Amino acid sequence: MQKAKFTLPDLLVAAIGLAAAAGGLRIAFALPMSVLLVSLGGFLVFALVLIWHQGAQALTPADRVTLGRGVLVILLVGLMPAADWFVLEPGLLFALALAAVLLDGVDGAVARRFRCATAKGARFDMELDAVLLLVLCIWLFLIERAGPWVLAIGAWRYGFILAGQWRASLRSDLSPSQRRRIICAIQGIGLVLCLAPSFPVAWVPALALTLLLLLSVSFILDMRALW
Repeated sequence: MQKAKFTLPDLLVAAIGLAAAAGGLRIAFALPMSVLLVSLGGFLVFALVLIWHQGAQALTPADRVTLGRGVLVILLVGLMPAADWFVLEPGLLFALALAAVLLDGVDGAVARRFRCATAKGARFDMELDAVLLLVLCIWLFLIERAGPWVLAIGAWRYGFILAGQWRASLRSDLSPSQRRRIICAIQGIGLVLCLAPSFPVAWVPALALTLLLLLSVSFILDMRALW
């Protein structure tokens, strides 16, 4: 409880917002109850991980923006039981995904504006970026816009972590890289574009494959630098 008390108020606000959004969408679009249940279950896991990650450190204003982005990511996960409904109507997915990607630039700006950047906040943001990419890839597969190979985009980060268990040097810190930041941003924007209702479905595999190749090159360069 000593750890939880610093983040509990923020988590309660986020939980209420998520429950209202998931419940409202379920009613508005006649979606199954599992949408609400999966959303709340996902938030419980998210909250426990965040409490463990933050320890006794309170959330900063920038962290709260990241938390809001996390709610959008969890909502995207919660909608997965109704995936069939979104095959022909991906507009809602596109809107949620676009909001989550755009907010990625807001938390950094808030951190600079209020001088509240922290190592834990940066890690929180980075890990949420990785989860968001994986969730977007899963959605592209679920709504039949790309084959299962698209999941490799979201799996790269976790494959890199697993490789670090085999070779200790891969667990070393990487120096800041503009190339890495740009390619990460391109991944988010590109995957959101693949979900856009007006984007030709026939072009999705080519764009997603380009994103995968870019990300693969970036990770291979990082692995080579740490080897």
